[in-house]
Amino acid sequence: MTRIAGITLERTSTGRARFAHIDLRKHSDFIPFLEKKGLDVEPPIKWTAKMQRSFAQAKNGEIYEVDMNNFWNV
Repeated sequence: MTRIAGITLERTSTGRARFAHIDLRKHSDFIPFLEKKGLDVEPPIKWTAKMQRSFAQAKNGEIYEVDMNNFWNV
């Protein structure tokens, strides 16, 4: 069997291929295929507590419109 750099197979005790580990840095051509299957490749955004509080305030309707001409006079 041919060995390919960046791809390893895990086999069961009977010798059947069970899992394939693919190094996506070496084989970036797999990424569009995985995205079509529904895999989210981008890392999730880690929101800070201050941002989560801002989202909650916006959801409750506690938002204020600001005029750019009077930005510092909030």
